[in-house]
Amino acid sequence: MNRNTMKIKVYAPLFGDTGLLDKNGYLELPEGALLRDLYKTLKIPLLLRNSIVCQVNYERCKASRKLVDGDIVSFVGPLSGG
Repeated sequence: MNRNTMKIKVYAPLFGDTGLLDKNGYLELPEGALLRDLYKTLKIPLLLRNSIVCQVNYERCKASRKLVDGDIVSFVGPLSGG
């Protein structure tokens, strides 16, 4: 890991681009990255961003949330549930 990057665990939505995740589901982002930067990195379509719930460390949050090393980010689609 580069000194100016952080590692984030990502449970990406099915329609996201997971090609940058390592085999354990981690992604390196620059220090100071926001959740909206992760949306862009995963190429989540703009129209779908409002229809999914995003959680950081199991708490719902806004796209303006600053991410830190070790955060866990998960996405819950509109048709999830049991």
